Amino acid sequence: MKRRQFRLVLEPTPEEVVRLTQLHRYAGDVAGRGRAPIGGVLAEYIAGLFPQRDPRQVLDGLLGKEDAGWSLGTAPGQGPTLIIQTTEAGVAVSAVARILEQIAPNTLLRPMIYEPLPLQGLSEHRRSLH
Repeated sequence: MKRRQFRLVLEPTPEEVVRLTQLHRYAGDVAGRGRAPIGGVLAEYIAGLFPQRDPRQVLDGLLGKEDAGWSLGTAPGQGPTLIIQTTEAGVAVSAVARILEQIAPNTLLRPMIYEPLPLQGLSEHRRSLH
């Protein structure tokens, strides 16, 4: 999978916003210290989807072992939208699609805007690695 730089504007439900926010927090905590608490709404949702599995294993499998490569934000004045934007590390579009499929599936049924972003500030060598 190639790590890309992009911005994705979504229209998730309020519950999906909570789950995505908790997932993002979990990913950041894991990258920083290894074992992180899982937000209550997300833990309950994962337990319902995969009752026989440890929620941490499910989330770790979904996120991978590297930096998540994305951040969450909102766009003022754009209503109930959520923005996923890549960080410098970037992320594969398929990885974000898999996250949405598992954590916020109704988001895939609504319109979304994908905006590729130019690779800025990266050396030619680093670009070739992505």
